[in-house]
Amino acid sequence: MQGFSSSFVLFFYQVALGGLFALAATPFHQLDRAFYKSTGGVLFVIAALGFWGKSHLYIRNLSADFNWVTALEALTHLLFIFFFACYIVSLWGEKQAFRARSFSACILTGIAGLFLSAHGFYQAPLWSLETFVYPLAFFLSSLLLGSVTVGMLIGHWYLIDTGQTLDPFVRIYKFFVISLTVPSAFLLLSFVLLYFLGAHHTLMGIERLWTQHSTLFVTRIIIGYLAPLTLSWMIWRTLSIPHTMAATGLFYIALLGVFVGEILGRQILALTSLPF
Repeated sequence: MQGFSSSFVLFFYQVALGGLFALAATPFHQLDRAFYKSTGGVLFVIAALGFWGKSHLYIRNLSADFNWVTALEALTHLLFIFFFACYIVSLWGEKQAFRARSFSACILTGIAGLFLSAHGFYQAPLWSLETFVYPLAFFLSSLLLGSVTVGMLIGHWYLIDTGQTLDPFVRIYKFFVISLTVPSAFLLLSFVLLYFLGAHHTLMGIERLWTQHSTLFVTRIIIGYLAPLTLSWMIWRTLSIPHTMAATGLFYIALLGVFVGEILGRQILALTSLPF
């Protein structure tokens, strides 16, 4: 079982990776390049902070007991930061091939690093249900964190560029709704599957969750999923008017709910080793 520090640092990594997927969902040619520079810069700082925090854990773990999985995770995390920096640099130039390749490499190394990180949070054989559930749960959390972050930032951009068409905002909103509903359904499905088909350590974690941390789990569901779902309906109503300023304010509140819910989820991960 890993501590809260490892679980919490993972939060930064997921925000940055999910934010890149959210940027990919926006129409690049309909938004000013400055939006991608500013948003990409924010995501890069978050990614760098995550790597800075994780680097201390990498050094400590590798010094105590060298492990190839941990070493490979550290390498992919470093490459993720490197290719992310290349993408940010490419936004100041016109080399589209370099921009596309650096963005793609950043996505691929980010996914690889996330899947390797997931391996350290469960104790089960390689050919087990956990090998499928944990990486997918971490990936879906990344999409949710990234979509709500970019949704808030694109709403802020509309306060600057008042003449912008509403289509980019609607597209990122739809991406946010999908990124919110799919993890909600997957949470229920994975809980049932792990309860009936999970390894012994996973079943012990589920029992510990229900007997010792049920209040934390319920709070995480209400704040992290139900409240943002309600806010997503309100965001759609304000976009239908349209009123981008109100929609941006609601995205701020949704971001707060998602972030708090995911941080509670990291606490559950640290206490029970469950990806809920």
